Amino acid sequence: MKIHFDNIIYSLQRAGGISTYWTELISRLLRDAHEVSFTELPHQNISRQALAIPTEYLSSNKGKRVLLNRFKTLPLAQEKAPFIFHSSYNRITRNPNARQVITIHDFVHEKFYRGLRRYLHLHQKNRAILAAEKIIVVSEHTKQDLLHFHPYLKAEQISVIYNGVSDDFYPLETLSPSSSKPYLLFIGSRAYYKNFHFAIELLQRLSNFDFYIVGSALTDQEIRLLNQKIKGRWKMFTHIDNQQLNQVYNNAYALIYPSSYEGFGIPLLEVMKTGTPFVALNKSSIPEVAGNAGILVDALDLDAFEAAIRRIEGNEATLRAIGQQQASQFSWEKCYQETLQVYHELGQ
Repeated sequence: MKIHFDNIIYSLQRAGGISTYWTELISRLLRDAHEVSFTELPHQNISRQALAIPTEYLSSNKGKRVLLNRFKTLPLAQEKAPFIFHSSYNRITRNPNARQVITIHDFVHEKFYRGLRRYLHLHQKNRAILAAEKIIVVSEHTKQDLLHFHPYLKAEQISVIYNGVSDDFYPLETLSPSSSKPYLLFIGSRAYYKNFHFAIELLQRLSNFDFYIVGSALTDQEIRLLNQKIKGRWKMFTHIDNQQLNQVYNNAYALIYPSSYEGFGIPLLEVMKTGTPFVALNKSSIPEVAGNAGILVDALDLDAFEAAIRRIEGNEATLRAIGQQQASQFSWEKCYQETLQVYHELGQ
């Protein structure tokens, strides 16, 4: 059965976990020569640049406004026979031949946002859930959230398929620290539930460490706070590729991950694969991903996190071995094969 992918995520973010997930699926669909086509809008996405999608597979809408198109119901009138439709971010099609699939990564908007942003997101997401014959979730915790907010769903509609980790992340034989001090790393979104300000407070206590940050550009307020609390001890990285990120992971003393909520938590897998330790908050899906690796802290407490960082010294080899073993249980190939099985079930 033909598969149609809606690549809207590439126009909604320059980089991010969902873009990584989507790119890993597409690269394998192309590798295995599946009958697949794509809807795409203008974008500047880093992950998409790594894909060589033949132009004849693409249906592009150049010059149209992404902010409006993200809510558009796709007609896909050219599809005259049954086909799989899978959107990268909550769009649906009105083509009656479509067997619709949705991947739900988290319930951030339901839990942490209010106002117009929450209303628009939930309006679109709930429409996609209602239209979907199959729903993929990225963790057992996300499945429980889904059933909490949508208790009418049937168990057979839902498949838990874990994310993977790229082969771009691995231990480097030679490390080249670019800082006179060891550094702690913070990566990803700095939305308030990620507790970035908490991380800065932690670094203020740990004066023998520098602080490296990977993500979108800092706001003026964040820069002021960093300079107030840990002036001269922080460094920002934006728009770096996986090769550069692998070096940052490898050279770090540890990743600190004080997020109060994750649908999955791809950075934990990436850092485990490099062998670098991590300290994370023991919440949401994080225990599923971490297993027995790293150091999990039960409360967002400065004393507890500081003590966890201190516990790393002398235990690096053990943390490295357990982390790499845990990371080996996840792969994008496994994620892809299990996703194909969902498509196969719909195509029967």
